[in-house]
Amino acid sequence: MSKKRKEPSICHSMIKHITGYVLLPLFAALAVLAVILQHHLSSGTEEALQMMFAQNAGRIENAILQSNYASSVIITYRENYNLLVNYYRAPNAYEKNRAVMQLEKMIQSCETTILGSFQGEMLLVINDGKVVCSSGVDDLTDELESFPWFSFIGNEKQRPHWDNRMNELFMKNGDRQYVVFGRCLMQYQEQPQGYVFVRIPKSVFSGAGQDSRFQKGTMVMYDDRGRILTEENQRFSSQELQGIYEFWQFSGQKNGQYHGLYYILSPLSYSSNVVAYVARAGDVFARSRQVMIAAVIFMFLVTAGFMWITVTISKYITDPILFFAKRAPMIEENCPELLVLEDPRFLEIRELQEGMLGAQKRIKSLLEQVRQETAMREKARFDVLRAQITPHFLFNTLNAVRWKALINQDGEVADILSELGVLLGETYKNTDELETIGSAVRTLEAYVNIMKIRFGDNTRFFFVIPDELKEYLIPRFCLQPLVENSFIHGMSHMENGVIVLRGEHRGDDIVLTLVDNGPGVRGRAVDPEEIKEEKKRGVTGIGLSNINHRLHMLYGTSYGLSIDRELEEGVRIFLTIPAMKEGGT
Repeated sequence: MSKKRKEPSICHSMIKHITGYVLLPLFAALAVLAVILQHHLSSGTEEALQMMFAQNAGRIENAILQSNYASSVIITYRENYNLLVNYYRAPNAYEKNRAVMQLEKMIQSCETTILGSFQGEMLLVINDGKVVCSSGVDDLTDELESFPWFSFIGNEKQRPHWDNRMNELFMKNGDRQYVVFGRCLMQYQEQPQGYVFVRIPKSVFSGAGQDSRFQKGTMVMYDDRGRILTEENQRFSSQELQGIYEFWQFSGQKNGQYHGLYYILSPLSYSSNVVAYVARAGDVFARSRQVMIAAVIFMFLVTAGFMWITVTISKYITDPILFFAKRAPMIEENCPELLVLEDPRFLEIRELQEGMLGAQKRIKSLLEQVRQETAMREKARFDVLRAQITPHFLFNTLNAVRWKALINQDGEVADILSELGVLLGETYKNTDELETIGSAVRTLEAYVNIMKIRFGDNTRFFFVIPDELKEYLIPRFCLQPLVENSFIHGMSHMENGVIVLRGEHRGDDIVLTLVDNGPGVRGRAVDPEEIKEEKKRGVTGIGLSNINHRLHMLYGTSYGLSIDRELEEGVRIFLTIPAMKEGGT
């Protein structure tokens, strides 16, 4: 007897020849190398950007510090204070003109000695509307109170208020290449002595480092309310820049990425403003992204090469499997020779062959068993159908009993059976979700007649439904539970009970109102969603919460049931639905 050969498994062959020896080690090493390179490149880029941002922020900080100092010169220096006092105390135009000329020289001196390093400008607005700057003296064309920023300066008192609309005060009207702030001077005789304004060139804020990566972004300055003070860069929209400020306010992160933008942000020490550097993350980290792209391309090429190897090897492995896959539909045929392969090649293939031969025998047995069970199931189904009482038979029986009652001159029983037939007819007619209000009212009348027999004449019911509303559609079984709720919870222990159902058109909606004089809802739930029936009662077993939920599902939460909470006695329920007829009109 020859020794049976033991073939290798498919799983072992694939792992050994491709995954285990080639792809996994190569991809793991390449992925680790790419991640390390990208991390170092990104960290180096961020460090360089933060260093250049700190230099630019320092330059901006210095310019604001000098600007604050220049504006404080007018406020704190006694000589300048006296110049303004002399102007206000001047007895004639000549003395006022002399004081103005001295103020002009003082402003020229401040611009030269303090603001000259960054070409800043300063002007002074006196209370009478006179504008004094280094280039001359002018008068305001409008009152200070008419400018939109004036009230903010008054509220800030001597603190600087930043607003680029103040540029219109300077001689270069329409020039927006400056960032401007203004502040109120010390008070004299319970009024400000005037207002000083300083503007800083935008070049102070737009200056960038020598690194090309830094030049791809822009420097932005915000005030304490998040307004952008510097000119918006064409590369970024105001919404993007505003979003970065709001994200910083929410998260507190001073650097990072936000919606594809890389930013570095820092509050200034000498003002309430905030400066930020903003750039596209793709531009900043372009080098690290190129490393990853190169790694991905290399992986793709290597994968493509090994895919060819894999296909070649797998073809050798899968040919026997495909042989059995094509013959799987033949298992039902009683031909074992169709499932025999001369060279199984692998242990799994030999086991698959033996399993399919065994399955062929098992399927044949199961098919015979299924045929027998199907025949028995059809017989049982036929027996159930024969034993089922149809609604048609039930209606015919009710009519027969009704006629029998009429023959015996028992009109009350005949009326009950007639109304019960109407109710059962509506209950079994469940193919449509909607019905007309007229049909619902007819069904409701049948129910009310039955309830009158049950409760006697203690309860009176009134319909106030205009004929024009009866053509509109309403979900089935919505009105009857409302009346049923009043009968069961309000009228069952009362004498002279009254239930009124009224319908009216309100705009594009129909409002059906049910009112009764029962004990009311005091001490009980008044929200339809909170009313839970302990068990099914009445004809349909549909509660108010179910009706409210159905109306929400069909028409939305703006429609449904609502209960009048302010009613002292009785109950008032509103049912609101959209006004719709058949055909969508």
